[in-house]
Amino acid sequence: MRRIWGEDGGSGLGSHDALLKDSRLSVPARGLAVYLLLLPDGARPDPQVLGARPGESAASIAAYLDELAAAGYLTRIPGRDAHGNAIEEVRLAANPGEHAAAAGRAFRWARPGPAVGD
Repeated sequence: MRRIWGEDGGSGLGSHDALLKDSRLSVPARGLAVYLLLLPDGARPDPQVLGARPGESAASIAAYLDELAAAGYLTRIPGRDAHGNAIEEVRLAANPGEHAAAAGRAFRWARPGPAVGD
């Protein structure tokens, strides 16, 4: 299992539990962040697929990602892939503001809405 907090042999949370304690975030937004942070290297999560899970929708996943961005855990960088398709690079960290350093995880997925430059 991928560790995102704590030292070897520790509880797994260590002193980096800001995400879990942040009252600005809903419980589902926290859960989505932990799920994404614990994905194995090379995983390619898809918000549309996550939204197809029972009790969720593409809109709810987008809202959780927006919560994480507003609280400083997530940054988005719009762009295009090698085929010209609109993509979004997402950087997610366990502590707000960490993504400016090399902490956290980066994912790329199809960007919803109009393409960059359209």
